[in-house]
Amino acid sequence: MSLLVVELELRSALARRRLFFLNVAVPLLLVTPIALGAAPAFHAAAVYTVLFVLSGTFGSAIPLVRDAEAGLLERVLRSGLSPAVYLLQRAIAGSLLDALQLAPALAVAGLAGGASAVGLTKVWFALAVSLWIANLIGVAVAAAARSLAETALFSAVTALLLLHVSGVFRTPVRGSMWAGAESASPFRALHEATLAMATASPAQGGTALVLWALVLPSMIALFARPLTQTLRVVRSA
Repeated sequence: MSLLVVELELRSALARRRLFFLNVAVPLLLVTPIALGAAPAFHAAAVYTVLFVLSGTFGSAIPLVRDAEAGLLERVLRSGLSPAVYLLQRAIAGSLLDALQLAPALAVAGLAGGASAVGLTKVWFALAVSLWIANLIGVAVAAAARSLAETALFSAVTALLLLHVSGVFRTPVRGSMWAGAESASPFRALHEATLAMATASPAQGGTALVLWALVLPSMIALFARPLTQTLRVVRSA
């Protein structure tokens, strides 16, 4: 299968050097004071997880709506490219870029927390898979919005709700309904992995992470045509 969309997205992002630099520098500037400021591990992990997930969700949804408004989505789909291929390859490119741009911030957080090279590699893997999920969620959010303002609002609400369910903002009572929801949530693995960098505690949530990473793209592919049809409405709205 050709990865033309992935290649074009990556080339476009790398060509915009100033934007690429800002996407690396801003997370790094936000993470560094927390990592070096002796913040409690639980609070630091929550901030890292929120920052990383919002970066993936916003970075996927807003450009997709912007391209729909500019008519680029319409032109691409008229070329005969499958809607499923287009949406999934955009998500692949977005998650790769996000993982690359957030790697320096993650490295600072990990080194400040005393994480080993092996531990840091495991956290980066959890980050990369979580960003894949966040980018796919961004696709669904973009289809639900009718403007860039709505896209930003829906992205924030959706991401923060899933982060809450994932236990980022509170620890549920064991055996409760919320504990069950947390065990099936998409971003628990990333939160616990970032927490483990400083506490050396075992990270859980890997099974749910893998299931989300496999099931969600299947759902996007299944509903790709109605999703792109909804996005086309944005241009005429």
